[in-house]
Amino acid sequence: MELGNWALRETNRDTSWVKVGGAFRLNAIWTHYEGKTAPLGTFVQNEWTWDTWWMEIDAYKDGLQFAFQYRFYPTFNTHFLKFGWIGYRFNADNNLQFGITQVPFGLLTYASHNWWFQLPYYVGLEDDHQIGFNYTRRWKDWTLNAAYFLMSEPRGTNELSFGEASTARYSYDVVPVEGNNNIERHQWNLRAARKVGNAELGLSLQTHEVFNQVTTHIGRNYAAALHYEQDYRRWNLKTEVLYYSYVDVRDDAGNTLDVVQMGAYGFGTYDVASQATMYLAGLAYNIPVSFGPVKNIQVYNNYTYMQKFNRVLVGTESVRFAPTQQNVFGALVTAGHIYAYFDIARGVNHPWLTGEFGGNALGTGRGINAVDQPVSTENPINRNSIWNTRLNINLGYYF
Repeated sequence: MELGNWALRETNRDTSWVKVGGAFRLNAIWTHYEGKTAPLGTFVQNEWTWDTWWMEIDAYKDGLQFAFQYRFYPTFNTHFLKFGWIGYRFNADNNLQFGITQVPFGLLTYASHNWWFQLPYYVGLEDDHQIGFNYTRRWKDWTLNAAYFLMSEPRGTNELSFGEASTARYSYDVVPVEGNNNIERHQWNLRAARKVGNAELGLSLQTHEVFNQVTTHIGRNYAAALHYEQDYRRWNLKTEVLYYSYVDVRDDAGNTLDVVQMGAYGFGTYDVASQATMYLAGLAYNIPVSFGPVKNIQVYNNYTYMQKFNRVLVGTESVRFAPTQQNVFGALVTAGHIYAYFDIARGVNHPWLTGEFGGNALGTGRGINAVDQPVSTENPINRNSIWNTRLNINLGYYF
């Protein structure tokens, strides 16, 4: 989860300003994956790493706004643009953003309270960014969005030993890999959200093409989400149900796919089931404190269940893909410009919460004999996969 997005700030047309900011973050993890604890000092696992640093600029004058953020991930030798757009505020209730901007889908700005995000992020349906325009209209208690995106955001630079060049990006997208050269393009989004007291109820719709660069075949994605968010005293509740489907998506040989390949952060790609529903809920409680510079502690729990509808043939039996689950219990400690996340992230069939990154976790689910091998008669889907656990501490200075 990210902090300090100036892009949403209310502006007065009679003022002008330029802000330069950024963040520096360190990260430490402890893991218990596949029943094993990695030893201390293992590369990336169980050690302090320099998570990321970024610079951002936010400027406003005469109704025009500019927002830009560029990120560096030293541990992965990866860097890329998160967002960069020009906006025009017609008046207090009408705003247009053009460039690399956030997709208006589901709970905004995030569907999560934790550093880890909720599971929709890992299939490109939370805090996604694309190239295009996003028009926002406020009317009475309503916020309405209409957006068009020509294609996904441009890739940055990564070290190819970590993964495909196409994965050097902030948002998870369908990316081209050998034998499966599909990309996202021509995306449309509609979102309507209404404030009712301290609550918000909203509906989001999305569709885009999945274009094969080798065969020129065009498949399609459809997605919809219904969300509800409620503030009550020190409590905050986030809930969302979303459905997505990839229809008639094909590989370079013309075979129809029941999984798509997604990637980000310069890592390898992984399978994502082509049809699923996600159910998510997050509850947070703020505790004002006065421990020196520490002024607030937010305790939270975020959970997502992913129900997949595809099936795979194992021998002569047609078997439904195994579900994926994620739960993050933790706390955010705020002290001035320092934000520290303490998360216990747990997952079943999760591409990041495993000793074998990526693979088929979000697709068929892990095999019973080997988590890093395709499902087969010798390696059937494990219906009793254990919960993998990661203690994650992220310490960031935001300015």
